[in-house]
Order: sequence, then structure tokens, then C-alpha cells
Amino acid sequence: MAAIGDQGGRRIAIIGAGFSGSLLALHLLRRCRPEDRIYLVERNQNFGRGLAYATGNPNHLLNVRAGNMSAFPDEPDHFVHWLQALPAEQRAEIGEAGASTFVPRRVYGNYIQNLLGDRIWREGQSRNLFLLTDEAVALHRDAGGLSLELAVGRRYSIDHAALAVGNFPPTATASGYFGDPWNPGCLENLAPDAPVLILGTGLTFIDTILSLLDRDHTGKIHALSRRGLLPRVHAAVSAPWKYEAPPSGQNLLKLLREVRAIARTTEETGAGWRAAIDGLRPHTQRLWQEMSLGERARFLRHLRPWWDVHRHRAAPQVMARVEAAIAAGQVEIIKGRIGETTRLDEASLVHINLRGDSGIRELVVDRVVDCSGPRSDATRLDQKLMRHLLETGQVRPDPLRLGIDVDRQGQVIDAEGKVAPDLHAIGPITKGTFWEIIAVPDLRLACANLAARLLRS
Repeated sequence: MAAIGDQGGRRIAIIGAGFSGSLLALHLLRRCRPEDRIYLVERNQNFGRGLAYATGNPNHLLNVRAGNMSAFPDEPDHFVHWLQALPAEQRAEIGEAGASTFVPRRVYGNYIQNLLGDRIWREGQSRNLFLLTDEAVALHRDAGGLSLELAVGRRYSIDHAALAVGNFPPTATASGYFGDPWNPGCLENLAPDAPVLILGTGLTFIDTILSLLDRDHTGKIHALSRRGLLPRVHAAVSAPWKYEAPPSGQNLLKLLREVRAIARTTEETGAGWRAAIDGLRPHTQRLWQEMSLGERARFLRHLRPWWDVHRHRAAPQVMARVEAAIAAGQVEIIKGRIGETTRLDEASLVHINLRGDSGIRELVVDRVVDCSGPRSDATRLDQKLMRHLLETGQVRPDPLRLGIDVDRQGQVIDAEGKVAPDLHAIGPITKGTFWEIIAVPDLRLACANLAARLLRS
């Protein structure tokens, strides 16, 4: 089938219309010329939300205050002003719409969708943005250049492609086991007093606990992770610590000691350890890139869980409910690893290898929900486009299997180690190069920079 194209203008395809892809489209629309064409490809019709902001539960809150959630780095108050301009009945769900508010995640999804809608309809950019509700299955290179193939068989001639596929799909769901905690059926048909096992004790675990409590679940909830660490809680806003000398990532142990020393100082001055962690934000990507591969692997083995719970914190009102359920004995935190699991008639017998030399514990639960976090090994994907790109050598996994390999400009590196100037990636699949690339403040800057490069190239 002949490729669809046009005369003149830059042609850019964004594969994935979750947060990263939609935000990249918005930044392209702010800069593009009338003759430029942007194809935003999403197999679902839910453009602009992605997994994180598609939840319908109003108690699933953002883990970052509204003041840090603007879509545009040059307009830091944009989201707060948008909240304050909402009709009164919509603001009622939010409460006080200020910079320190933790708003429902679905509200933030509305924000991104509304921004796209405004660009298309109010500002007349439907001539620039084309929403393609289909699955991207292949990228072809031939004498005519680059073309994108969709599942229906159509091909689009393009100058650049940006992979914004978000987190890789979770493990498959089996009888009694849900590898995807966002699966609509995950908590359906569950008796109120049924025992449940949750794998992982991070932010997704928090959301799942809230969903169970909102259903008036009274049964025992067991939560299993290697160290039993819970996300720390956001405290009153304090200014991030300004590191006088930029920290170095070349020696992980030295960096750890430096951050701990600063945290002790901020605790003594009353600013709190959070100021020390937040002060690292301008440096984190550089620190990661300065680390050798061995130091990065060491960080992942030993420090990642501690970094995650201190860096990615939860809203106070959210953690208050979880801590109350723990104190009441309904939620139990177990340190260990899941072992053999046997499916019984209507339940599962789970063997848990307890941490240290504490032996094995058996649990009988009605449901196992995997909240241990998104998968990252690209070689284990069952996703047509990514499988095609791997098989044709257009992409390769990064050395630590955190996603795919890209350079510091987000340009994809192929199987032979060559940089592809017309194929880019944005968001969680680039963690191997950037590490901190999942939070809105990091993503909005990355999208703004990538949009400028794509339209300038």
C-alpha cells in the first residue's frame, strides 16, 4: 500500500498518546508551522490520559502537588490557573485549588485532554494534529525514507518518529492472579471478607489499598515485598536544598555519604530530609549519566528501593488511610519473596520465602494482585511495534534492561550501536539513559526540548 504523505512541512509521528505522547504533541503544536503534520497514534480512544491518569477513583491522588504539575516549564502556574478556572461544581471535588493541593489523578487527565482539545478546536490546529486510533505495528526504511505502518495496513510517510509507549505491559493475568492492577476486573466479584495478597508495597500498592477500602473491604490484606518499605509522606513545603558544589555521580558510596550528611543538616535546621532529596532533582539525570555501568547496577541492587520511597512520596491524606488500616491489623506488611503458588478450588495457596532465615510462610488468599511495578525488559515484550523494532535491529535494550537504548538527546541507538537521527524515544522506556524520566517536571522539560529539536532539524 502506498504511503500517505503531503507536500512540504515536517511530518512527525508520535506512537502512544498517554501522558508522554500527548505532552510531546502539545509542545509540537506550540511551535509548529501551518504546513507541519503531527500524527498521534493510539490504539485506545483515550487520548491524553495514559495508565496513570485514567483511574476513575477520586481518591487516587497525584503524588506531586499541583504547583509542580504544569504541562509547560515556562508557565509553572499553568495547571493551578486551569484548576482555579474550572466551574464551581468541578472544583468541589478538588477542594482548595492551590499550588499545594494534591488533586485526583483523573482531574489531571482531564487537564491534558482539554489542552489537546483547545489546540485542535479553539486554536484551529486540526490542520496540524491528526489523531489516529489504531495500533502502530512497524516502521519501514526504504528509498523513500521512513514510513509508519498501522494495523489496518495504512502507511504514513514521515520525517521523524517518537516512541512514547509508556511503561511496558504488565505480566499476564491468570486464574486468581492479576498481573495488571489497573485491570477493570482486578477487584470485581471479590467477597468483602476475602483475603488478598498484594505484591509490592510502593505507590501502586497504595492505590490498590484505597480501591479495596473504598469498596468497604473488610478481609485481610497481605502486602509482600523484599524489604517491606512504604512510600514516605509529603510534608509541608520547604525550599529544596541548594548544593553549593554540584555532587558527582562517579563514586556512588561518596555520593550516598554526601546526601546523608546534607539530610542530617536539613533535619537539624528544621527543613527536613525531604529538602535534601528534592534538591537533587536538577542534578539527578547528570548524576546517573556520570555513573559507570557497574555503579548504576550497584545502585539498582542496593539503593533503588530506598531511593524510590524517599523520592516518590505519597499525599498525606492518602497515607493516613493506609497507616490506619495497618494499625487496625487489616493490612499486614510481609518482608520476603513469593515462592510456589498452587491454585485451589476458589483460592490460591501461596508459599512465601521470608526475608533472612525466617523460613517459609503459607497463605491462602482469594486473589493475588501484582503491584510490584511496571516491567522494563524490552526483550520480553509482546507488543507488535516494539517486537518488530527489536527483530529488525532498529532498537536494542539498554545494558541494564530498564528499557531501550537512547543517547542523551533521546535518539534511539540500533543493534549495531548507531544513532538513528529520525527515531526518538521519550518517557519511561528511556530510564536506562536518564533514570529520572517518569515525573511530570522531568517529562515536560524533555518534551519541550525534543519538540524544539524535531522542528528545528
